[in-house]
Amino acid sequence: MSPARPGALAGPCRRGAEDGRSFAGQTAIVTGGGAGIGFAIARAFAREGANVAIAGRTRETLVHSAALIEETGGSVLAVQADVGVAADCEKIVAEAVERFGAADILINNAAHFALLPLLDADAEAAARFLDVNVAGPLLCARAFVVAALAKGRGGRIVNVSSIAGARPAPGCGLYSASKAALDMLTRAMALEWGPKGIRVNAVAPGHVATEGVLEDFQAGRLDEAKMLASIPARRIADVADIADAVLFLCSDAARHVMGQVLTVDGGEGM
Repeated sequence: MSPARPGALAGPCRRGAEDGRSFAGQTAIVTGGGAGIGFAIARAFAREGANVAIAGRTRETLVHSAALIEETGGSVLAVQADVGVAADCEKIVAEAVERFGAADILINNAAHFALLPLLDADAEAAARFLDVNVAGPLLCARAFVVAALAKGRGGRIVNVSSIAGARPAPGCGLYSASKAALDMLTRAMALEWGPKGIRVNAVAPGHVATEGVLEDFQAGRLDEAKMLASIPARRIADVADIADAVLFLCSDAARHVMGQVLTVDGGEGM
C-alpha cells in the first residue's frame, strides 16, 4: 500500500470532525503521561475524544492518573515503562496498538532532568540524559512509525523539548545538550518520515507551573519575582498552555507544519 500523503490525517480524524471532538476515534500515546505536562496532554486528548495510552515508570502514579482521565469519558491504557530502556520503548507502542488496534499520535514527553555541573558529570550521568531525552524519543518514534506503516496509516509525532535546548544555564549543560539534540532529531525525523505520511514537530516550553517548579519557588531555589519580571507575558506557562500547543500540532489545522520547534514560553527565551 502506498504511504499517505505527507501530513495527511487518517480516517479517524474525519470521524472526529463529525463527532464534534477533534480526535474522536484516534489513539494518542503520551510518554511521561502520569504527571505534569504529560498528564495535561493526555487528558486534553481524552477530552477531545481520543483513546489514550500513558506511559511512565511509577505504577501507582499511572493508575491514579488513568482514573482521572477516564472521568472525561475517554478510554485509557497505563503502561509501566522507562523510555531509557530500549525494550520498553517497543513495549509502549506494542501495548497501545494491541489495546486500541492502531496508534495515530505519539507524544514524546518523558524526560530526565537534574541540575548537574559539568565537572560532576560522569559517564553514567551523561548516558542517562542521552538515553531518556534522545534515544528514548528516537526508539519510541521508530516503533510508532513501523506500526503505522504496517497498517498503511500516516501519523503525527510531537517531541517535547525545552528552551534550554537553545540556551545554556549553570548546571543544565547535559539537559540543554540533550534537548538541542532532540530539536535536531525532530527535524531529521520530519525529513525522513514526512514523505511516508508521518508529520513530526516539537514544542519547546519555558518554565511551567508543575509541582517541581512550584516547589522550587517555595524553597527559594528559583527567584519567582525575578523570573516573572524577565518574562514579557509576566507569568510562567500553565500545563494547559503546552497541551493546547501539542493538540494544535497534531490537528488538521497544522497539516502543513513539519519539522518545526514551537516555542511556548511567554517570551522567556528572548
